[in-house]
Amino acid sequence: MNTTPLLETIVQSLNYGVLPETWRVPEVERFSQQKTLYDYQRSALENAAWALHLYYKKGTSPYQLGEALNAGKQRKADFADRYRFDIDGFSIPRYESRADQRNQRQNPVFRILSEFIAPQDEEISYRHIINRMCFWMATGSGKTLVMIKLIEYLHYLQQHGEIPSRNILVLVPSEHLLGQISRSIEEFNQTGLSIDFVPLREIHRVRQGKLETSDVITVYYHRSDNVSDVQKEALINYRRYENDGKWYILLDEAHKGGKEDSKRQAYYAVMAREGFLFNFSATFTDKEDIVTTVKKYNLEEFVRGGCGKNIYLNEEEYTAFKDRSDEMNRSEREKIVLKSLLTFACVSRRVSELRGKTNIPELYHLPLMLTLVNSVNTNVEKERNDLWAFFQILRGMASGEMDVDLFERAKSGLIGDWRNGGFVFEERGAEHLGKNKSFLRQMTVTDVRKAVFLSGKKGALQLIRSRDNKELAFQMKNADSPFALIRIGDTSKWRRELLAGYEETTAMKETSYFDGLEQSPITLLMGSRSFFESWDSNRPNVINYINIGGSDAKKFVVQSIGRGVRIETLPGKRRRYSFLFDNDDKKGKIGQLHDGEMILPETLFLFATNRKAIESMLKGLEAEKSAMFEKLEGIEKAPVPKISGQDMPLLIPKYREAEK
Repeated sequence: MNTTPLLETIVQSLNYGVLPETWRVPEVERFSQQKTLYDYQRSALENAAWALHLYYKKGTSPYQLGEALNAGKQRKADFADRYRFDIDGFSIPRYESRADQRNQRQNPVFRILSEFIAPQDEEISYRHIINRMCFWMATGSGKTLVMIKLIEYLHYLQQHGEIPSRNILVLVPSEHLLGQISRSIEEFNQTGLSIDFVPLREIHRVRQGKLETSDVITVYYHRSDNVSDVQKEALINYRRYENDGKWYILLDEAHKGGKEDSKRQAYYAVMAREGFLFNFSATFTDKEDIVTTVKKYNLEEFVRGGCGKNIYLNEEEYTAFKDRSDEMNRSEREKIVLKSLLTFACVSRRVSELRGKTNIPELYHLPLMLTLVNSVNTNVEKERNDLWAFFQILRGMASGEMDVDLFERAKSGLIGDWRNGGFVFEERGAEHLGKNKSFLRQMTVTDVRKAVFLSGKKGALQLIRSRDNKELAFQMKNADSPFALIRIGDTSKWRRELLAGYEETTAMKETSYFDGLEQSPITLLMGSRSFFESWDSNRPNVINYINIGGSDAKKFVVQSIGRGVRIETLPGKRRRYSFLFDNDDKKGKIGQLHDGEMILPETLFLFATNRKAIESMLKGLEAEKSAMFEKLEGIEKAPVPKISGQDMPLLIPKYREAEK
């Protein structure tokens, strides 16, 4: 089955310039007074404009003001047939398996959809829910900005009578992401056009189906994981809000793959059956999402386009972390942790040197190291605690329990790793990284302590707990500020069962360390994979994955890498140095720098207990690029014909724009 982003292929074959004037995105490059959209963000909106035009204005039933609700059925059929969607395999069967059929257990997705869409031949064709498009865009690529501009565009089309008047609903999986969207809306609202972001529960107090004013857009929002078929304190029953299917729904990372999440996908489809569904994510794996992708700018394309850091996967695995019963593995565990700390120290020192060399204090970011683990369980005897094992090594290094010979072995091993390469998408990365071998050789234990622990001297750690018990910060007693932060669901058991005896204080401020991380001196962030949703930062340069790498971890690994791959070379300049300037005259003070110096801050270094698993996930991104065309070899240019006055004149073709 073809899993090429077919919708993107269709719309990119069309010329945006021939769209009717009222169908072009107004001021497509503008977002706010401070921000303009990048070319790939503008391309996403232009592709969406063409797709909506094809859906609402082509075929046998183009949209007309005052049309009946069921007009959308023929429109969906036209959209599927005319534009060749390969959707035959996407139908939703009444029973998922023979066992279900024998026991009369219906497919829950079929059951939900069949209340609103008549099945045929014991299945519901995907043609009935083809009114959708996906935006497959890397974390950090600015999906939120595209989403808000799309809301503006939908409002604009409704004002001009080009699409049906529908309410707009944003569904997201976390409060943190809702806050991020709210902040972006506040920035957008400075332009004059205003988005009123309203909780979905308040819709019954707002006149439904109203035509918006020209300068205010009402947009409803809710937690996508709280859409259900029951009504409780946190949950809403989708039937009470489905509004005859008259919604334009924008989903942000709301497409997870469990059984409950599949049911929610059906709820969303029901609610948008007379409108349209827009799905935004950094990681699509379902075939129906890939085929209906209107813009693909995933992690690989994001990095290759210079919009993110290079990705380097270290040669050596954290194999000694897999079995901690063997004490002989302790030195091996310490060595690989030292490699990651050495890498981080090199990046930190290089950033400081580059800032001094150029006299630009805003050059690049303040580096950060992440350690993400599979388990933070406090019961060390019954279930391994990956984070505790890492923390014990860190504590030993801080207090001076470090073998100097082991430090030198780790350094030599890292030099060898750098020599062998390991860049996932960047062909010349190894060449540039190799220029830093002498820089690495000069690193001392004191340099690492200064970079990681914010103190060149060994010493004991003290503990700072947050007021909400979700964070633990650690500070060297001889330092002025904390260097490490553990963020997990509840830290009280850790403090009680694992950290008894540590000197402890309570954070003075109410705000969390995590929320202020962008401007914080903290160098090391530790936690499980659960906390990583909906967080973007320029700071990460090193990520440790400990006992993470099974097939169920694919989305998490790609997402977490996406969280750390963002880059901001200079304020507002979100591309790697070599992609910033089209001529040397614009380089200014940083024109004296070279790629060998900049490769360290411009790289995200990955260390893992299961290197092959991480590598397969990243290499899988390349496989997702199903080529529509193949390069043909052996074709030569024909010689220019000699035309004399007696010969027939050479006919030169003339072209006109066509819609297909």
